[in-house]
Amino acid sequence: MQDHLQQFGELGLGSRLKRLSEFMMKEIQLVYTTCGIDFDPYLFPIFKVIIDQEVATTTDIQEKLQYTQPAITQALKKLIDKKLVNYKIDSSDKRKKFFRLSKKGKEMHQKMIPLWVVIDQQIKWLTEGSAISLLHHLTHLENQLHIKSLSKRILETYQNNSL
Repeated sequence: MQDHLQQFGELGLGSRLKRLSEFMMKEIQLVYTTCGIDFDPYLFPIFKVIIDQEVATTTDIQEKLQYTQPAITQALKKLIDKKLVNYKIDSSDKRKKFFRLSKKGKEMHQKMIPLWVVIDQQIKWLTEGSAISLLHHLTHLENQLHIKSLSKRILETYQNNSL
């Protein structure tokens, strides 16, 4: 099957990256679901900043990720709704909130660590290598994902490591 976005060359780069990003998010969601983990991969960057900093404000998250304030607020709301993160309001500035992992968030994090190792390994394998250009490398990556999906690669490795 012919990929028209690939034929657009550099003009289609943004669209190809968006398509790849959406595809990878769906694949990682499939992995989480298969492993019984109720987590949205779109929440990963904010969740990880909170993990790494232990306590983070929206300003901390914005500085680390350069996301918009509304995107951060929306993700934090989802993390709070899932009871993975909680917060305390600053006593000196009522507008400021300090976010940290909840007990459930800490348990979820521990459960995800071995899976994140495998996800990281598989994505590294798919993205390492030398290419003439970004477009050439992107085509190689897309072709590899057509041969075997990212979720299948991750789940096979994860299940083999768990045996």
